[in-house]
Amino acid sequence: NQLRGRAARQGDPGSSRFYLSLEDDLMVRFGGQQMESMLSRLRVDDALPIENNLVSRIVESSQTRVEGANFDVRKHLLEYDDVLNTQRGKIYGQRDRIFIKDDLNDDVTEMLKTEVLQRVPEALADEGGPWKLLAWLEQIQPSLPLHNSIFPSYSIRLIAEQMMGRKSANLTRQQAQAALLKVSAEAIKAEEEHTLASVNHLLDQSLTRMEEQLEERLDTLDAFIEGIEDGDESDTRSPQQLAEELVQVVRLPIRLNNAQIRELRDDPRAAAETVRDQIEKVMTGLTIARLVGAVQRLIREEIGLAGISLNDADWDDLSDQVIEAVENTFANRLERFIGDAETPGQIASDLEKGLDRLDKETLDTSDLYRLLLTIPQGRRADFDRKTHRRIWVRTTRITFIYAAAKLLENRETEEITQEVLTHLQGAQAAIRQVWGESEINRLGAVRPADLDATARAGLRKALGESAFAEIRSQSFNTLPEVQQNQIEAELGRQAITQIYRQLLLRVISELWVEYLTQMEALRVSIGLEAYAQRDPLVQYKNKAFEMFQGLLRDMRMSLVTRMFTYRPRDLSSVQSNINEVEDAPALVAEAATEAPPSEDTTAKKKRGRRRR
Repeated sequence: NQLRGRAARQGDPGSSRFYLSLEDDLMVRFGGQQMESMLSRLRVDDALPIENNLVSRIVESSQTRVEGANFDVRKHLLEYDDVLNTQRGKIYGQRDRIFIKDDLNDDVTEMLKTEVLQRVPEALADEGGPWKLLAWLEQIQPSLPLHNSIFPSYSIRLIAEQMMGRKSANLTRQQAQAALLKVSAEAIKAEEEHTLASVNHLLDQSLTRMEEQLEERLDTLDAFIEGIEDGDESDTRSPQQLAEELVQVVRLPIRLNNAQIRELRDDPRAAAETVRDQIEKVMTGLTIARLVGAVQRLIREEIGLAGISLNDADWDDLSDQVIEAVENTFANRLERFIGDAETPGQIASDLEKGLDRLDKETLDTSDLYRLLLTIPQGRRADFDRKTHRRIWVRTTRITFIYAAAKLLENRETEEITQEVLTHLQGAQAAIRQVWGESEINRLGAVRPADLDATARAGLRKALGESAFAEIRSQSFNTLPEVQQNQIEAELGRQAITQIYRQLLLRVISELWVEYLTQMEALRVSIGLEAYAQRDPLVQYKNKAFEMFQGLLRDMRMSLVTRMFTYRPRDLSSVQSNINEVEDAPALVAEAATEAPPSEDTTAKKKRGRRRR
């Protein structure tokens, strides 16, 4: 509602006149009060209009300054908006390319390569060893059961190659059974070694934290005792009240008998020694209890500390007891799972059954993969509290990650990185091949000409125009094997492209919505940077850039994490469609060449429609 703008839009040139009140915001802001006080002293009538060129110029100058200030505000806000608009344009541009691009395999492979080249060296440089890298690889690409084979995870592949001695020769039944039992025992020992190292690290951390907390509570106790000693006759707290207050101050469930409670009032310094001993014992017991819980989660079993009271034993005895309990747990696992020649363990029995099902005298790599995958998982009887029946629960008996991690020790980072990348690209190719086989089996009796336009265009590009023209009217199951392999590869590429398209769009949509929420929170809080003598706009741009780079990393990581295990809910969305009306345009063209109906016939049809 600019004054000059209203006058230009609403007035008639040369006749309309507009008046500005002294109470208008513009006049109040730029000297209207002084003018009003002057008119009051001169006793000028309020209804008398003031017409003066000086006043008009003041009004015009004031309004120009207001317009400039408003423009600066809008320009400043626009600079904030431009940051997000630029990022929005990049994200939406990527989405548009995902929608229209015919082949996304190279893009996804490049993102996979970038993630591997960044993550593998960082994981290998970790002090704990390469087991975290193998755990991540096991998470993103577990062993994949295909049609007639298994594509193993990287850890399983390392174990199998160790068993085969990196040779292509097959193993006999006895050799395979002995090698599998040996590998299982080594896996248990490797996990025990890793667990003991982790437990010792936990013990050191727990002891450090306990000493810090113990020192803090003892200082609090000393201050509390000094307060009691310095108290005068006005301190009327009873011994019981002092004991309750002491429990609240030290934040520990200490218990004092009646004599100790009375001593807290009569001789606070003597009572402090008793309380100090209790604080140390309670802190030790609580720390060990937390440690035992962490260890039990680590080894997936309960460990007993029979015969020792947590509040009466010292730290060294309890630490030794925890270490001994962990060692006994893994010794029991060896006996229970592996056993010996007289009493075979669970894994030995399961391997015997698995070898009987295979019914082979020599085993190849694929057979070893199948047997290796049966080893980690087991089952145990449990009691269902709801149904009051016995149930079987699947459990993890062993893990090959720590044994496989030993195989990566003393190897070059570049070699491992390239090997991991080649393995994951092989998993991509295996999944693509499975989709191709599934598609060509589903479309066995269908002709290439019956497929939708997108599938036909892909086949033309893969086979060539002349080759496609020769087979377009033949069913897939009648084609030569060479052409079937080419078609299988192309249909697999099309299916996996649709899967990648769905996954990319889902990842972008999920993370982009979260990112917009974070950017809104940043924009609300960025004004506080001005208190630190920093330009909020500059800080907003810097942090927005960092957040956007993090968004791209999260998108890449989320894609790589889900690309090997993602399965579409609707298979028809990734399968080639059958176009049943492909020949319809030809029929229409033939009908158009027939003689047109006579005028009498057309008139009769129109009259018939009117009657109806």
